[in-house]
Amino acid sequence: MNKGFHFIVLFCALILTQNSCVFRSVSQDKPEPVTSVEGCGTIEKLPFKEAWYGTYFQEDKVGYSHFRIEPAGENYSINTDSVMRLVALKKTNEISMKERVTVRPDLTMVGFESAVTMNGKDLKMTGTAKGEEFVVTINVEGEELTRTYPVDERLFHSSAISLMPALKGIEEGKRYAFEVFNAEKQGLEKVELEIRMVKGSPGPSGAVWRVKNRLGRSRIDSWLNRKGLTVLEKALGGSLITMLENEDTVADFLKKKSDAKDLILDFSLIPVTRRIPNPERVRFLKVRISGIEASLIPQDRRQTVTLVEDGQPGAGFTVSVRCEDLMEFDTKKRRIVRESSHSSSPVGAGSGSDPVLEKHLESTLAIQSDHEEIVDQARKIVRPTDSPMKKVSKLVAWMEENIETKMQDSFTALSVLRSREGECQSHAGLYAALARSQRIPTRVVTGLVYTEKVGFLYHAWAESYIDGWIAVDPTLNQVPADATHIKIAVDETGDEAHTLLEMVGKVKMEVIEFK
Repeated sequence: MNKGFHFIVLFCALILTQNSCVFRSVSQDKPEPVTSVEGCGTIEKLPFKEAWYGTYFQEDKVGYSHFRIEPAGENYSINTDSVMRLVALKKTNEISMKERVTVRPDLTMVGFESAVTMNGKDLKMTGTAKGEEFVVTINVEGEELTRTYPVDERLFHSSAISLMPALKGIEEGKRYAFEVFNAEKQGLEKVELEIRMVKGSPGPSGAVWRVKNRLGRSRIDSWLNRKGLTVLEKALGGSLITMLENEDTVADFLKKKSDAKDLILDFSLIPVTRRIPNPERVRFLKVRISGIEASLIPQDRRQTVTLVEDGQPGAGFTVSVRCEDLMEFDTKKRRIVRESSHSSSPVGAGSGSDPVLEKHLESTLAIQSDHEEIVDQARKIVRPTDSPMKKVSKLVAWMEENIETKMQDSFTALSVLRSREGECQSHAGLYAALARSQRIPTRVVTGLVYTEKVGFLYHAWAESYIDGWIAVDPTLNQVPADATHIKIAVDETGDEAHTLLEMVGKVKMEVIEFK
């Protein structure tokens, strides 16, 4: 089901999946004619109430998902549980999720409860429809956050996407559009479905219908059997595959120790033949990239993209990165910003309010910049009379001295502050929280960075706005970050994981110039 796909995207940005050996054989008998399916109209009349699915990553089974529909008074509950096991740097990471979604007979949502456990750490989320509002409460690391969203009565949960065709009806060319609450992104998104008939013989597991799903940047192809049950899903051009299975295969997966390929050692590393000595000193870098679309790489005043016009297939494009000149952020020319409870404007942003900058001052579930522990820690590190650039430098220096770099995932910046350890994403998140608490607009970015004698690896760092965005790497103690940092996505919409998924295992790179 689609729900399983979004669960993977949220926590496993490096998952791509395919396993052809699991496909069931296609019948050689003359296929029965496929006719339109009249919608059952209510969950009670759905011809299926439960299904099990396996998830595969390049011939490795890495997880499963299971849903079951049960009566709940006048309504119904859709109960989902999922487990993922991912190997990174030879360490097996387990992520599990359990969710109960209460819906009316027409699939509109009443509320939901979900719990995610990642390597022993828990996150719980509940949502309740109250008139024209949908109230979401999140509990993580002992802290609670409540958000309210304006909605109408026709709100659905993302778990309803796979059930909609059977409920509403299945016929050639039929289209459906509706709004769902996406728990992973903690927001509302529009869903569009388009139904097509499978031509020729039925596909895997008797698939006779194909559905194109659009949810945000997600593009998912689903195959349904004659009952309207999803039997196969492919995402990201067929890289990610979820397949209908049975309870026995799930039991076998849970008993078996993971022997999947290593996400970092086997798939994330991008080797290059030309070595870059002392990458931390590189102020300019030019590389040729192939295997992916140039549109996946953003451009800004630090980074430019140029198409290669040599007429050769797969010639790719070049990316040039030029490290920021700190003279452009000359602190002597800046007004001193004094700490004041009456001042709410972003520092260094000039007069007026910029909604883009204001967005990167917000306190969020992951970046709790208004939490008293975050605010107090930032105040201990910087002085009210420090310039914005001085504050950035002090925050990064403090993190170098106090936060250990360790393969330890965290849900929030507060968790990193308390544990004093984490990987690059954790470092970037905590730095962003500290900087935002000082009214410095800051965002987390993901991309590639060169590691000496290894090659390019996927990495996370940050950008802070001081009359312009400047790259800051709190993991490597760099202000600004060196020019081997190639930005891929900004953590603004929650879609950055999709960009990474479209790239992993496909990127080829050649170092052309550096200095």
